[in-house]
Amino acid sequence: MSDERGQALVVAVLFLAVAAVAIVGLRAAQDRIASVAGHRRAGEAAVEAATAVIADAYVEELRRALLSEPPATPDVAGAVRDGRALERARTAASELSLRNGGTVVPSVGVRCADGAVTVSLMLSGATYRAGFAASECSPR
Repeated sequence: MSDERGQALVVAVLFLAVAAVAIVGLRAAQDRIASVAGHRRAGEAAVEAATAVIADAYVEELRRALLSEPPATPDVAGAVRDGRALERARTAASELSLRNGGTVVPSVGVRCADGAVTVSLMLSGATYRAGFAASECSPR
């Protein structure tokens, strides 16, 4: 009878060990999923903030060209790629990334082509993009 109890005890201990390993594994997977979601949220917030700053530079250039005497042709490509606009975009992106658990954004890229302005940045190994329509970025 004690052999059966001993065997049952060994089986119970093995079962508990397997359950403990499974729980630890599930917890590690849950932490990884939460970390990936946090980085994605930080990247998306960062690129949206950078795009808002670049959109402001775009609108300001349209305004400047329209209000000049005589009205001028806007240099949208130059305005959205201007070093000051890019630095303001990078700063805004970094602030939102950090608030959302991400890291500092090292740089922001801007493309003015195919009827759109596209803003991109890299954060934690992933590239994030956002943009807006801009007919001035189309070939004429």
